[in-house]
Parts: sequence; C-alpha cells; structure tokens
Amino acid sequence: MKVQLGIMAMIDIATNSQGGRVVTTTSISKRQNISPKYLEQILPALRLAMLIRSQKGSNGGYIITKPCNQITLKDILSDVYFDTNNKNSTMIDTINDDLWNNMTSYLQNYTEKITLKDICDDYRQRLDNQEAQFMYYI
Repeated sequence: MKVQLGIMAMIDIATNSQGGRVVTTTSISKRQNISPKYLEQILPALRLAMLIRSQKGSNGGYIITKPCNQITLKDILSDVYFDTNNKNSTMIDTINDDLWNNMTSYLQNYTEKITLKDICDDYRQRLDNQEAQFMYYI
C-alpha cells in the first residue's frame, strides 16, 4: 500500500506542480483520498531521495526536483519501499539482498524503462477521457 500511495503522490505532484507551482499535502490528500498523516510518512522518503523538494512557508508544499522523463518507476519504488531513514543497515541489506536484488531481471528492466512522465501522460489522458464521457451537449 505504501508503494502505491508513494507512486500516486509522485504522479499528483508531477501533474500539479507544472510551472513551478508547489503542491500541498492537503491538496494531494483531497485529490487522491489519502490520509494527510499517511502522506507525511511517505513524502519524507521521496524528499530524502531528492525526487521532490519541499518549500516552507505559507505557500509551502512540494515540487518535483527533475524532469519527469528522468525519474523512473524503479527510482520511486526503491525510495518508497526501502525507508532510507531506517538506521538498521543490516535490515536494509537483508531486504535488498533477499527481495530487490533477487527480483527477476525482467521486472528490474521494466521499472527502469517506465518514467514518471509516461505515467503522468497516461494519467492525464485517462482524466481527459473521463471528462469527455460526462459532457452533455444540448
């Protein structure tokens, strides 16, 4: 669940931070129906991984740190799934060795080829299609 919500947060921030606009935790929470408290557990991992940057103050929030076509699904998965704040390096090493490093090469290659831009483009297209279905002409 944490991984899926981390991906959702990244898509939301990327989609809504165009033009340098910041995206607040509250706005992500409302749009994606995710608890703000849960987001506050996920967003720091993405920030520490330097995928997003936080802006403090009354106009505070988050923005993507690099172009979406330079962020892969593997980047997001690695940084959300493996909590970089965890001080137990033996635990992280074990998880990396037993899970991530032993995944099939297909899955690793697959997630390296999908960019945040690809996912955001698909998301926008689906939103556009959804809006077109509800248009009524008089």
